[in-house]
Amino acid sequence: MELARVVVTWPNADLGVDSPLRRCVDAGWQVCLRPKTGARSPDQVRELMAGAQAAIVSTDPFDADVLAGLGDLRVIARMGVGIDSIDIDAASAAGIIVTTTPGANHAVVAEHTVAMMLALVRRLPENDASTKRGEWNRAGDLTPGTLAGSTVGIIGMGRIGRVVARLVSTFRANVVYFDPELPDGFELDIPSRRVAFDDLITMSDVISIHTPSTESTRRLLNASAFARMKDGVLIVNTGRGDAIVESALVDALVKGPVAGAALDVFESEPSIPARLRGLPNVICTPHTAALSLDSIRVMMTSAVDSVLSVLGGHVPDTAVNPQIGDRTHARA
Repeated sequence: MELARVVVTWPNADLGVDSPLRRCVDAGWQVCLRPKTGARSPDQVRELMAGAQAAIVSTDPFDADVLAGLGDLRVIARMGVGIDSIDIDAASAAGIIVTTTPGANHAVVAEHTVAMMLALVRRLPENDASTKRGEWNRAGDLTPGTLAGSTVGIIGMGRIGRVVARLVSTFRANVVYFDPELPDGFELDIPSRRVAFDDLITMSDVISIHTPSTESTRRLLNASAFARMKDGVLIVNTGRGDAIVESALVDALVKGPVAGAALDVFESEPSIPARLRGLPNVICTPHTAALSLDSIRVMMTSAVDSVLSVLGGHVPDTAVNPQIGDRTHARA
């Protein structure tokens, strides 16, 4: 009898004795490790997933054409919470349950965000490079700033944005935020102010992005937005790369008003424009804000729990389209 097949595209996943994936092996699955280390086309995803009943995935693209060709697939378990790489409507139409790993990494992303923010404010990369060149630029043109008394504008007040707000408030920063999805009457449990988008970008000393990828958030920070910002503003993005027009950001970094940027996500990953990565006032990390040794294990455990649940005839509470559970089970 042919073993049920699960394809795992998470980078550096393993089948060691301590791996959560061992439970799949113990359940009689054939576990195929196909790590995503760069961009993948839909055709490549379709080929990798052929014949699989389950997938534990990174940011692989599952569009409608890909999903239509995967008749055996019953569950896609996304490591993380972003689902913009998966056509949820098409998955639902095909009877495929899509799950995420909520709550596994929002605190880690907030830590990474504030670390990047502090590195920009304190000008750590520039002072590090200067000192390693043998310079001693103390109280010179690389003198850093401070978060205390500055205004930090947070775009997107979900779980991550709220933790970031609380953390920066401990540095005595003033917090303002914009999020049109919040209900009327929403208030943070710290001193803060909800403002319109135009007000946020004109009054903030630091702007931190924590939005999903939607029609309303794509290209949110464009040339027009940068032109209205304060001189010396700092930009941090640990949300989605398509929230920023990178060519406009480069111009704003070179000509002003942006004094520095810290980016964990990019418009076309893993490609980063040479003009952007060559600037001394830019910090780049490879989409690692959500990752730590602990968070990866928690996410993988959650993903395995989800696929075991679906293949066992249940709809897990991690499903983003639980309404198609009955049709999924009928395919088993």
